[in-house]
Order: sequence, then structure tokens, then C-alpha cells
Amino acid sequence: MNPSDLWQRILAAPSDAELKAQYLEALAQAGDWRAEIFSLAADYKRLRSGSYIDAANALKPRLDALLARWRADFSPRTNAWPGEIQFVIGWPIELTIKAADFARNAAEIVATLPVRHLNLKDISEFSGVFDVPQFGQIASLDGSKQAWSDDAIRALAGSPRLGALRWLDLSRGEITEAQVEILAASSALKDLEMLDLSNNPTRDPVDGSAGSGRDWMTGQVVLESVYLPEFGTELEARHGKITWLHALWNFLEDYPPSRYHF
Repeated sequence: MNPSDLWQRILAAPSDAELKAQYLEALAQAGDWRAEIFSLAADYKRLRSGSYIDAANALKPRLDALLARWRADFSPRTNAWPGEIQFVIGWPIELTIKAADFARNAAEIVATLPVRHLNLKDISEFSGVFDVPQFGQIASLDGSKQAWSDDAIRALAGSPRLGALRWLDLSRGEITEAQVEILAASSALKDLEMLDLSNNPTRDPVDGSAGSGRDWMTGQVVLESVYLPEFGTELEARHGKITWLHALWNFLEDYPPSRYHF
């Protein structure tokens, strides 16, 4: 299958890792210039994670130039909706955009980019964004650093479109305990695995907020030191088991988990 056909299949199933692997192979076999994006992006990440900063920085100008070229290819369609594309290891899968603009252009957006990660702005001005069918492919949502209204919290908690959502950042969102109660009672968020409620007026109920002890020799989290704060215990007493309260326990090896893990 050629790269163009595979790209269309990826747009229809943006979480399919096998399709993405086939796409990279097809690009390489076709001698397509975009194949270099992914090899450079992977090398850049590997070097950065290994603290080979100078070597990583030497790759960056070439990588940036190729990403700019690919971004320009999307421009005829993306210019119609104001948003900023972020490339993750070469993939254009993250978008920063106002909630109203995403809702208005969602069909065109997902027909152009395999978006999995959203950074939404001005959510309380358009809480209807959570009813958009295309929200169903979003794995992570950053809604931090903005005030969340009660209507916006209820719209999120009551949405039928959150089947793929696993990571949610509501830090610095002026979130109250009453709003956390709405989130805790939500069946729509039952599969959410990571919720950041830090730096809000509410008591933080997640186990990560209570901190943990680490073994001085291995650096590993001491399991006996992981516990729910009082508010988390209260929430589970009222609403039953809540997965996102136990993020530290669930991601002991890599806490907090990267949004790109999902």
C-alpha cells in the first residue's frame, strides 16, 4: 500500500500503531523525503534522553526545516482553522486551539491530522466542545491554566465522547471540591488514568499528591508509602473505585506518566 492510502487509514484510526509502522516503511521504500523526519526525530529524542545535548542540537536545524516543509503541506487546509500543530517524534498528533474553534472545525481537523492530544483554550466559553463526535479519538487533554466553570465541568463529566481519554490536566484551573465531586461521580471518566488537579483551591485527592518514599539504593517508590489522601478516600467511599485517584500506584515506574504514553 502506498503512503497516501496508508495516511488515510491512519486518519481513520489514529491510535493504530501497526498502521503507523506500515506508513514509515512505505515512506522509506518510496524514497519519500518525509521518511527522514521520523528517523531524525527518533534520533533527536534518543540523544536528548541520553543527555547527548550537543549531538541532539546538531540534528535540530535539519529536523526543524523538514517539519516546516511538512507543516506547509498542511497549510491550505489548516489555515481555515486557527490552531498550532505540534509534532511528536515526527507525527503531527497534537493541537493547541480554542474550544470553539475545535468544535467548529473538528471534522476538517481530523480529516487532515491524526490528532490524539489536545491543548484546549477558553473551554468555559464553549463547553459544548465535549459533545463533538471527533473528541472520541482524543487520548489526552490539557485544560490547565484557565478557570473551569461548573457548566464546563458538567459537560466534561457527562460527555459520551471520552472513550479514548486517558490523561487530563486540570491544574491551575480554579477547580473546587464540589467540581471534583462531579468528576468522581462521572461514568464517562471511568477509564481516565491520570488526572492532574494540582494548584487548585480543592484538596488534591490523588495518591500522587500525597508524595511517596523512595528506596535510597534503587530509587524505586516504596509501595508501602503510597496512599490516598483523606479526600480521595472520601470520594471512593461515595462513588466506588476511581482509577484516576491511583495514578502514582498505577505508574510506579514512570510517574507522572507522559501524555504521549497513551
